[in-house]
Amino acid sequence: MQQLIIKKFISILFISLLFYSCNSIDPIELNEFQMNFNKWKSHDITSYTITLKISCFCISTDPIDIKVENNQIIEINSAPVTSEQLNNEYWYAKTIDELFIFIDEEIKKEPFQQVLEFNETYGFPEYIYFNREEMLVDEEIGYTISSFNID
Repeated sequence: MQQLIIKKFISILFISLLFYSCNSIDPIELNEFQMNFNKWKSHDITSYTITLKISCFCISTDPIDIKVENNQIIEINSAPVTSEQLNNEYWYAKTIDELFIFIDEEIKKEPFQQVLEFNETYGFPEYIYFNREEMLVDEEIGYTISSFNID
């Protein structure tokens, strides 16, 4: 069910990006996002492992190793993971498709600052950073993927 929802959202995301107004976003960054999203989808990779680190003023977290099968997180740090754990203990764990959704949602909020870096070969995001408000502290959030292996 969750996989179907993600597929539908990604399809809608792609279509909306085609028609999205660029007046509030740097067109170069939007094009970079679209280009890399399309590159990622063209590889049709649904099973892989990544090491993901979140950076925020939230609880301290170490990088986690995430195993994804059929676009679903099945293990974290080599241990099976439940949906309850993903909603609580590992709330920040995301598949690459979910990271693209996160990026799209944050861009639409028109953040004060954003930094996006993508893998040249596969197009997945390697570094994501959003500073949502210029005058606020502690609301910044970032993700780093430090390894990627196709399973």
